[in-house]
Amino acid sequence: MRVISLMMALLLAPVLTVGAGCATGSDAKPQTYAGAAEQRYMSADEDLEDGNYLEAIRQFNSVRNKFPYSKYAPLSELRIGDAYFAQEKYASAVEQYRNFIQLHPKHPKVSYAHWRVALAFHKLMPENWWLLPPAYERDLARTRDAVREMRLFIKRYPNSEYTDRARKLLAQERRRLADHELYVAKFYLDRDNPRAAAMRLRYLLENYSGLGLDPQALFLLARSYIELGDLQKAKTALGDLIEYHPNTEFAREAQDYLAEYELE
Repeated sequence: MRVISLMMALLLAPVLTVGAGCATGSDAKPQTYAGAAEQRYMSADEDLEDGNYLEAIRQFNSVRNKFPYSKYAPLSELRIGDAYFAQEKYASAVEQYRNFIQLHPKHPKVSYAHWRVALAFHKLMPENWWLLPPAYERDLARTRDAVREMRLFIKRYPNSEYTDRARKLLAQERRRLADHELYVAKFYLDRDNPRAAAMRLRYLLENYSGLGLDPQALFLLARSYIELGDLQKAKTALGDLIEYHPNTEFAREAQDYLAEYELE
């Protein structure tokens, strides 16, 4: 009887070994909680990269609901924001990123979420279309929002990988606001309201200096003071223009104004 048992064991050994090999082969998928969450997340991420945004959002939501304690749940919340952003649904993206920030304030990707909020507000600014008035002539509430968010991002993350680009976009946003101030000042000058024009030009020079509009703003400010009869202030504005922007066309016109009004 012992001999028969030994022979049976020897015959079954190869079968058991093959069976074990099949169970642990390289093609087997992990059935752990973390492994299943990762698999679902990677599938959603592929859909997002391929432009299948609705399917990506569906799968990311599935990760959040089915694997709420995995590291892929908060990442899925973040990527839903990216899916909205890719569809140019910027308001929805902002809401999603802000929810992520509120729920996961210590997450390593919080700086990225803040950056995407600022970038979404930048995208929401009015654009220049040939059928419409220039963007600086239209409502600039969204541009002011973009400036606020970009400044907040730069203040929070001065050394972020996104900070250099944030500074460039902030300069564009501020230039849009400066263009608006210049437009309004010209509007007042054309309608014989030099006092209002001077007020807007002073505001422009105090808040948006260095964006390329200083020479023209100083020249128009001098014009406003001349029309107001305040020649001393006009002389000061023209002198600043010639001193700090000597190689501009406005500096040459400033010299003519000084001679014409005997301000030299």
